[in-house]
Amino acid sequence: MNTMIEKQDVGIIRPSQLQDWLTSHGIITVTTEECAHLLGVSIRDVSQRLVRLRSKGELVSGARGLWIAVPPEFREMGAPEPMRYIHNLMGFYDNEYCVGWLSAAAIHGASHQAPQVFQVAVAKTLRNRRIGRSELQFYNRSYASLISKKRITLASGSAYVSSIGTTMLMVAANPENCGGIDNAATVICELADNQTDYISEVLTDAHFFPRAAVTRLGWILDYCAEVPCLEDLEKYCTLSLEPTMLSPGGSRMGKVNKRWNVIENRRIEADV
Repeated sequence: MNTMIEKQDVGIIRPSQLQDWLTSHGIITVTTEECAHLLGVSIRDVSQRLVRLRSKGELVSGARGLWIAVPPEFREMGAPEPMRYIHNLMGFYDNEYCVGWLSAAAIHGASHQAPQVFQVAVAKTLRNRRIGRSELQFYNRSYASLISKKRITLASGSAYVSSIGTTMLMVAANPENCGGIDNAATVICELADNQTDYISEVLTDAHFFPRAAVTRLGWILDYCAEVPCLEDLEKYCTLSLEPTMLSPGGSRMGKVNKRWNVIENRRIEADV
């Protein structure tokens, strides 16, 4: 139970006061058990007591047994933005996680195309869901608890987000999660333009990803972003025996780029 809530007397507030009380105390999410404590009712009666708050849009369900407070400025969206509550939601499920792909790229400054969904790598399988107008997509990845991540704090909240270099690897590994290979290349180029010292992050986490993702990333950094000094990444990629398809799932026909051992099976059109 939240320490602040646990210190409160049982039944200290009425249901109509719940959202205001939570927001004023900086509490983003509350469990059914915590609601029962604050309202002074049994756990089985909580849902009924919250019906009016839910109908007014002051509370929204994030999971069975977990409620998200919705301050007035987020009522039109039906819920706060996911960065405000994702850490608590993952804690509720006891699930290791990392915000990644386009969601992480946007946080790191690649804003060419705002993500339409909030993308999260999780250690244990979790179903996708819509909370308010936000669509949350969860991808089961064994590396979710292992890759380099940072606790990013924004005005809207905080969460564990993949590092810049690791975000590049995630995008290169799964272009289909990022609007296709062209948009994936665009995002990687934007990250490369806006940031520094990401190659060390790429090399640190490269072994968590398929070799194809690393070689594809090297090619994009070289020929689309025109990044210099890629020798260390090139050395890593030379360990790959099988050539990588530049565009996954595309034709296997194309020239083999010997530096990156990549089959250039289509032209990449990054919007940079």
